Amino acid sequence: MGVFTVDPAVYRRYKDEVLRLSNSFQRNIKIDLPNRTRGLSDKEIAERLGLDERTVSEIRCVAERDCYGLDEWERAIEFKEKACREYLEGTRKKISGSTQPSALSSQPDKAKL
Repeated sequence: MGVFTVDPAVYRRYKDEVLRLSNSFQRNIKIDLPNRTRGLSDKEIAERLGLDERTVSEIRCVAERDCYGLDEWERAIEFKEKACREYLEGTRKKISGSTQPSALSSQPDKAKL
């Protein structure tokens, strides 16, 4: 599979429109609710702008990365990892507090052996 690139002029021309039409950015529900519409898929954006879907996907991905610095991406990764760890710990506590055998236990059930 080869590398897919977008002409820089095409990127500059469509970047803002692709981001505006997509789900790339969360919107404040209290502020944007009256005018809020769902974001379009890459395929829908491509049809609307007369581009192919792969070009829209590439523009969107590159534009999303251009909008945030590396430190913002790192903070997002740390936040997600922390949330996942906390969720897993909460699940373990719920399971260990029940009368059911732990689904997370790494020890086989000797009664079944």
